[in-house]
Amino acid sequence: MAVKGRPRTGVGSRGKREAVLDAAVDVFLTRGFDLTSMDVVAAQAGVSKTTVYAHFGDKVELFRAVIERGSSSLDFDLDQTMLSSVDDPEERLTHIVTKLLDATTDPQYLALIRALAAETTRRPELTEAMRALGVPHVVDVVAATLLEDSQRHGYTLPDAHSYAALFVRMAAAGLQMDALLSPEPVRDPAYATAHARWTTTLFLRALRSSGSGDLPAAPLRTTGDIFPWTEPPHTD
Repeated sequence: MAVKGRPRTGVGSRGKREAVLDAAVDVFLTRGFDLTSMDVVAAQAGVSKTTVYAHFGDKVELFRAVIERGSSSLDFDLDQTMLSSVDDPEERLTHIVTKLLDATTDPQYLALIRALAAETTRRPELTEAMRALGVPHVVDVVAATLLEDSQRHGYTLPDAHSYAALFVRMAAAGLQMDALLSPEPVRDPAYATAHARWTTTLFLRALRSSGSGDLPAAPLRTTGDIFPWTEPPHTD
């Protein structure tokens, strides 16, 4: 899910860029996209407007950078999980889902999703900015783990990435939607872990019980959406 940004030079440049992103999060959440200006972000960050534009060409690019930075810490955690000593794919998937639920029910993440949902009908360029980030890294990590599980248990996945995207949506979307709709969401780490283990066990049990080649292919997607962890539509 990485997005290449402008070259950074020097510690001061990195510090100013992070300050601008910190300020942008606050301003986007309190004012919304339309009422956020580069001037306001610059003032909040304590830098000049020239500095803001030196790192981000326009407001859409700044918004995209905010979303991208929010995913980068999750990407790092997922990579660490893949490199950890969790050898069992089922246990590893449980860890992945637990980290995903923790990240996507974070109050700031939920606030950004709400802000995005409120603006996308009037500002379709925000939707395109989200789509431009591509398939999130979590799908790649889950796909690699599912392939490892299929090799260990003797079944064949027709399309590992499609099954990974399905698994992630089944495991995370419901709790995320509950958190989005709740006026005062309560985070329960113990329940999140139990939910992660439950959905992982059910999903893998279904895959393992199918004979090689018996699993259906994923339906073709001809349109895309901005729901997290979806694959791009098929164009062929």
